[in-house]
Amino acid sequence: MEALDHVNKIILRPNNSLSPEGSVKVVMALFVIVLAVSVGFALIGAWLVLPFAGIEILALAYAFYSVYLHSDDYESITIVGDDVIVEKKNDKDFTMAIFQRYWAQISVRDVMQGKGKSSKRGLFISSHGKEVEFGKYFINDGQRTMFARELREKLRNIY
Repeated sequence: MEALDHVNKIILRPNNSLSPEGSVKVVMALFVIVLAVSVGFALIGAWLVLPFAGIEILALAYAFYSVYLHSDDYESITIVGDDVIVEKKNDKDFTMAIFQRYWAQISVRDVMQGKGKSSKRGLFISSHGKEVEFGKYFINDGQRTMFARELREKLRNIY
């Protein structure tokens, strides 16, 4: 998680330690290794290894591509005057919600993840029947609680 705090703006981003060029190099290196091993097996009579090696490389390339699509994802909160602006970018989806600073409520509560799965904590910003979850993918439960406390302070102390 990378959190940048510029006066009245907070941005959460994923940690992208591998560049797109680096990803291509990793996939190509693995392709060469898998190809060499599978050709070796094919030469000794286990020819069925080749199609499965190809499927393996395609699956790995797809996984790296999926990670690349989400490398520019972010969530941000901007406090400008009387407005609290929450922006979210997830792949190609972009959403923005605007709340009045005086009426914005910050809450942390348990959220069920799915059928029969354990719950996790969620940080919510709400006002006048509208609610947005913040930091769902970029911060953990402990950070959500601490962040909610800090955000409440920021909303109170900005004039």
